[in-house]
Amino acid sequence: MARISFEPTLPLIVLPITISDVNADIFRDVIVALDTGATITIIPTEIAVALGYDPANSNRQMQLLTASGTAATKLITVRKLTVAGETIEDVDVLCHDLPGNSGIKGLLGLNFLKHFELNISFSTGIIELDPC
Repeated sequence: MARISFEPTLPLIVLPITISDVNADIFRDVIVALDTGATITIIPTEIAVALGYDPANSNRQMQLLTASGTAATKLITVRKLTVAGETIEDVDVLCHDLPGNSGIKGLLGLNFLKHFELNISFSTGIIELDPC
């Protein structure tokens, strides 16, 4: 079981994720918000490109509902996505650049979280991920 500390007084649960390159031998950390309302994980386009993925040539596309309307986004499959030492392989992610300068670069969505029993304790500031 993985345990992740978070700051319960913040308006978002912020945590690092690790994404592998197309060969699963180079990794990049990305700061994201845990979002149980997001059906799919979102990563920045520039990170995907830096890791050797080619979202511009992906033939899979989704409409993303944002605060300012909808945006067409490209869907790719990353080889490995890791949170607190727990790795899921071949995870679909949307490539989209979140607005603002909050430092949050993406969202960790249900398509990753559904692989775990998830416990979020706001009293202790601990998230537990237990593989299903």
